[in-house]
Amino acid sequence: MALLPIIERELRVALRKGQPARRRVKVAMIAAGGALLYTFLAQIGGSNRAGAHLHLIFCLAGFYTVIRAPQLTAGLFSKERREQTLGLLFLSGLSAGEVFLSKLVSAVAIAFTDLLAIFPMLALPFLMGGVSFEVFLATITCLPNLLLFALTVSLLASVLTEDDGAAVLLSLLLAAAVCAVPPALSLAQVTFAGGAAPRKWWLLLSPAYGPWLMLVRFGGGKNVDFWRNAVVTLAWSSVFLGLAAFRLTRLWRDRPETAGEDLWKQRWRRWTHGSANWRRGLAHRWLEVNPIAWLAARDRKPQSTACFMVGVMLGIWMIGLLVWRTRWASIPNFFIIATLLNLALRWLIYYTAAAGLGNRRVDGSYELVLTTPVNPGEIVWGQLESLREHFGRVCRGVFLFEMALMIGGLMTRDWDGPALFVYFTIWGGLLVWAWRQARYPGGALLAMWAGLNSGRAAHAAWRAFGLNSWVWIWVIFNLRRGFSRFPMFPTGSLVEVIFAAIGLYLLAAYLVRPPQTLNMIERRLVREFREIVREPLPDPADPRFKLWKVYERFPWGWSLIQQQLHERVARGRVKGTRPI
Repeated sequence: MALLPIIERELRVALRKGQPARRRVKVAMIAAGGALLYTFLAQIGGSNRAGAHLHLIFCLAGFYTVIRAPQLTAGLFSKERREQTLGLLFLSGLSAGEVFLSKLVSAVAIAFTDLLAIFPMLALPFLMGGVSFEVFLATITCLPNLLLFALTVSLLASVLTEDDGAAVLLSLLLAAAVCAVPPALSLAQVTFAGGAAPRKWWLLLSPAYGPWLMLVRFGGGKNVDFWRNAVVTLAWSSVFLGLAAFRLTRLWRDRPETAGEDLWKQRWRRWTHGSANWRRGLAHRWLEVNPIAWLAARDRKPQSTACFMVGVMLGIWMIGLLVWRTRWASIPNFFIIATLLNLALRWLIYYTAAAGLGNRRVDGSYELVLTTPVNPGEIVWGQLESLREHFGRVCRGVFLFEMALMIGGLMTRDWDGPALFVYFTIWGGLLVWAWRQARYPGGALLAMWAGLNSGRAAHAAWRAFGLNSWVWIWVIFNLRRGFSRFPMFPTGSLVEVIFAAIGLYLLAAYLVRPPQTLNMIERRLVREFREIVREPLPDPADPRFKLWKVYERFPWGWSLIQQQLHERVARGRVKGTRPI
């Protein structure tokens, strides 16, 4: 059996890094102890709903294992791609089907280990009389089905990316899109189509609909809908599994050469990575000025990705405008699309900035570059200029679109002075955000610092990006307003005017602030560039990543810090050395 060596290898790696046996015992002990404690307290309190509450708790624990599946399995193929060992597996005599099947079996064994620990406890609520046999049967069917869906999405994301963090993020985005888009379309039909009855098949298409029915214990006699949704979820898993297998069979044969390709493939490659004329123009502008900027910007894939992403978002928004017209064209809807566009571009800028330094450290390029006359200051400057090359035009296009939305919003209703003040203050913040992303990508310096320290582009971008809770509160607020029948925000009330005045003051303070923080990050990045490159590359599974403060160096220990301090002092005492 050619499958067994690969499966054994993956399980050994998981056993060494993830310690699944210890985690499985811990999960089982917590589940059993918690169930006994809760049952004892319920008996003392005289509650007759202990079984129903235990069912809810175990379901939430099962959902947690489903959410953790991408973190455990998303790096199966991305690691092989990053280390360029995927082709070796095929050259060893294994077929694409054997490689994929062995990876799939190992991923299933890794992902299902936590769920198996709590699976025997799922029968306890049924034995206590808290749930019916139909709900119990639905529970033991839904959780493995949902975990299989999460696993297939993770495998597809792992095939499509080379970074573990990017694979996790892509799998979450794909799963969220499949789960959230059908209910969102159903809700939009009710909201914007004049009170039309929602179509049930929209909900049946979402893998999240079955778990919701299970939690409410088939309210309204919808047990048939649950089993239909289970079949649809299994079909989604088959689709993602087929896409991953299809892509894997062609992945290791990808070549940079374009000879023999079809015309449409050549056009697609030129649009995605840039044509020869475009590269010559880029070399004419930057090769003599800063070769690092030319090297970082010569592949226009980040720019084409940004164009594709913005085009998809605008296409979906325009479809809604064509279908629902006046009900879709509301002020909160304009605010939402502008905010989401700015957020998406900001994430791409941060990820590209982190990958520009992090990926080069992973492949060891800096060990060669730093032996040349190129110094760290030129490397950082070149990376910043490449960000302007990649995203400048896209951000300016989004800026013009937001300007059009601002002008169009003035025609949707009648305005008074206070409402206009609030309106233009909000749009002022959104437009400044879009414009500064096009001209001043200095906010990506923190992502560059984190990417160089960690060597993990997606993790560094996420840590530098942050959750931005105020932005999501703003999006949820506009969603609430946008789904009302007659959204009148902004109304120009006293509270809105006060908040707008505070926001305008903060915006003015942000624009005139001294760039000390960014300059400090840039100076420290240049000053400590060589020391960071000489450090060992941290393992992606290193537990110190959880406690690492992104503004600081990666915590390698006090002995290494003492050595670095000694090197700084010794370098400062040497006179006549070339400044870095």
